[in-house]
Amino acid sequence: MRIVHVASDLVRRAAGVREVVLGLAQAQSAIGMDVAVLGLNHPDWPAEREVWNGISTRVVPVFGPRRLGYAPSMTAALNEMAPDIIHLHGLWMYPGCSVLQWHRATGFPYVISPHGMLSDIALSYSVLKKRFVSLWFQDAVLHQAAALHATSEAEAEEIYAYGLRAPVCVVPNGIAEVSRPTGVGAEGRTILSLGRIHRKKALDHLIMAWQTLEPNFPEWSVLIAGPDEGGEVSRLQSLIEETGVQRVTIHGPVYGAEKNRLMATAGLFALPTHSENFAITVAESLMLEVPVVSSQGAPWSGLEKENCGRWVPIGAPYMSAALREMMSLTDAERRDMGARGRAWMLRDFSWPSVAEQLQHCYMNALDAGG
Repeated sequence: MRIVHVASDLVRRAAGVREVVLGLAQAQSAIGMDVAVLGLNHPDWPAEREVWNGISTRVVPVFGPRRLGYAPSMTAALNEMAPDIIHLHGLWMYPGCSVLQWHRATGFPYVISPHGMLSDIALSYSVLKKRFVSLWFQDAVLHQAAALHATSEAEAEEIYAYGLRAPVCVVPNGIAEVSRPTGVGAEGRTILSLGRIHRKKALDHLIMAWQTLEPNFPEWSVLIAGPDEGGEVSRLQSLIEETGVQRVTIHGPVYGAEKNRLMATAGLFALPTHSENFAITVAESLMLEVPVVSSQGAPWSGLEKENCGRWVPIGAPYMSAALREMMSLTDAERRDMGARGRAWMLRDFSWPSVAEQLQHCYMNALDAGG
């Protein structure tokens, strides 16, 4: 069985989706599956392609606005790569149209990972573009998929709510096994929120929560790090000025070893988001033994069950109360929570396990098509 993963961006700016495609392709290759990856070319690709070494990877040129990803040569590339099944990552971009054309020409099946793009919050952004793309190809792409991959039961419910009736495989994303960098202790006093700086992340809730906490926790500070999307950094900077908070910093994106070190030095990780299908930064923080406070906009109820963080309703007051509780713990208590989080990640979120579960999904899709 030859699998080709199709994604819009294979560079770091694609954040979580790129990390999932890379981790999954590497894990599948490691267990002997025949795997290749196809994406859109990007100015950053020449400098970043090395990370994909060991995986057969191609990119095709984009014409016109990048936010649409029009790549007319992608269908021909898929035909040349000759997959038995395609795993399509993400929606609302032209690669979906290419996958549909390949499917209609060959009769072979494809599986879609929406990556949270069917949530109500996600659907509320770029509405005109999504209406246009839906009429052009996206509705057909979704309805002709052999199966869909959800990373949580909450995302599966979003898929069904959209009116899709194909089988849904619920398999979490994986997380790479990494250790805390040498020399980094576990007594950090930073609340870190790392990822795309987008309005749906509700980072304004974090700033407003911090306004009520800052006077009582003079040793602590807040760091928001990630790429700006839609001018959200400017809006957050204005809110920082309005609230008068002093110890909130906004930083650009960080990657690789620098990212791991930054995450490991945090005392807590905060995710106040309105909506996430998975939120890989939560898993990465737990792997690095950093406790997490997440809103219920992300599917991390296990933070409570595993006692490695808090999972609270969306909103600044709830985030404030949970952060207050966590900052009031002793260093030893937070270290114990972090250790439990790492043990959970190693037990339930290893990439080899995820790769094997998705292999069953592919086999079922091929059997149904045959």
